[in-house]
Amino acid sequence: MKKLCLSIALVLFAVSVQAQDASNRVKLLADKYKATPNYKVDITYQSSNDRMGFSNTQKGVLVVEGEKYILKFGPNETWLNDGKTEYVGTKEEDHSQIMYFCPGQNSEAIVDFGHLMTFYGEGHRSRIEGRTLTLTPIEETTYVQMYIETNGEDVLSLAVLDDFGTMHKYILSGFSTDTAGTKFVINPAEYEEKIYEREGCQ
Repeated sequence: MKKLCLSIALVLFAVSVQAQDASNRVKLLADKYKATPNYKVDITYQSSNDRMGFSNTQKGVLVVEGEKYILKFGPNETWLNDGKTEYVGTKEEDHSQIMYFCPGQNSEAIVDFGHLMTFYGEGHRSRIEGRTLTLTPIEETTYVQMYIETNGEDVLSLAVLDDFGTMHKYILSGFSTDTAGTKFVINPAEYEEKIYEREGCQ
C-alpha cells in the first residue's frame, strides 16, 4: 500500500512539474512577442476536417502595428482592423462581399489575427510533449483545443480545433519587424454586397 501511494505521489508530482514547465514556456513565448508590437509574418493557413471530407490551403501575409492589422490571402481575401472597424473582404468569380464588425467582435475569425502571436498567453491549461504545447481553454471560446509548435524560442505554427472537428493551422515563417509602408486600408467600392455587423459600437 505504501509503494502504491508513493507511486501515485510520484506520478502526480511529475504531472505537476510538466504542467508548470508548459505554463512557463507559454508565458515566455507570449511575453517575447508582446515586446514586439509591430511585425510582419508569412502565413500558410491550412483548414481540414476528415469527417466532413475537406481540406484547404492558403498563403498570406499578416502585418500588425499595435492594435491595427491587415492579413491578405492573395488579391481576393482581406482581413483588416484599422483601429475603428474590422473588415472581411472576399471576392469570387460570381460574387464579392465586405463585412463590417466592431473591433474585437469579428465573428468570422477563429482566432484574433491582431494578437495571433500572443493570444494564447492567458486563459488556458497547458501541457508539453516534445516541441508541441497543447493548450485547453479554461472558458468557452471559438476553439476547444490549441497546439503550438515551437523550436524552443519561436512559434513555428499554431493550430486550433473547433467544435465541428475542423483543424485550423497557421504555419508561420519570415517573421520580421519591418512593417514600413504598410497601408491599413480596404476599398469598399470593390465589393458588391455589404454586410454590417456593428450594432452597439462607435
